[in-house]
Amino acid sequence: MSTVHNLSGRHVVVVGGTSGIGLAVAEHAAAAGARVTVAARTPGRAPALPAGVTAEQVDLTSTDSVEALFDRVGTFDHLVLSAGPGAMGSVRELASTDARTFMDIKFWGYYDAVRAAADRIAEDGSITLLGGGASRKHAPGRPMMAAINAAIEAFGKANAIDLAPVRVNVIAPGLVDTPAYAALPDEMRQGMLAGYAASVPAGRAGLPEDVASAALFLMTNTYVTGTVIDIDGGVQVS
Repeated sequence: MSTVHNLSGRHVVVVGGTSGIGLAVAEHAAAAGARVTVAARTPGRAPALPAGVTAEQVDLTSTDSVEALFDRVGTFDHLVLSAGPGAMGSVRELASTDARTFMDIKFWGYYDAVRAAADRIAEDGSITLLGGGASRKHAPGRPMMAAINAAIEAFGKANAIDLAPVRVNVIAPGLVDTPAYAALPDEMRQGMLAGYAASVPAGRAGLPEDVASAALFLMTNTYVTGTVIDIDGGVQVS
């Protein structure tokens, strides 16, 4: 294994780490030698976790729950935040009360996690926030998704200054084939993935492993902070 991605002796915390992208990050970090703690609202639904990975419960809509998680975790080296649903619906369709729910989970939940982690994370550690390409690549019916992910990008950049020398970065994935789309009829899901593949230079939709490899890069490259990395097959230029 390349020493570039060596996490031996490190403790990595992945919130939203029991499925999809978060689970792939946890698996990659464990394979790189890290001790990994994953946290989710319902960790009992997680698949069998690899050796070196333990599960905790957290509710990102509750500040008390987030703070209790980090009290249990104690000191650690790297944090990856990969939770939150997609906020679909135009302003005509999505009432503000429903829109706030998405913001509460993905923005304010991240805020509470970063705040709780700030005095527990190693000085040479890192925080990686999972945003989304909708922050800058706009499409119909996604104003809240755009707003939340843009807020996460700004929040990450600002904290790279405030929390230094801890490094803070954002990953903005494009369409990634994860269990989040499992409820769609198969024909619709396959059509969505094929349509995306046809529209981007990479010629395919993303896989959780694509994003996980970027997360490991951000954990282990100590010269990268305050940046947003697009892992999207080239959608921002298409």
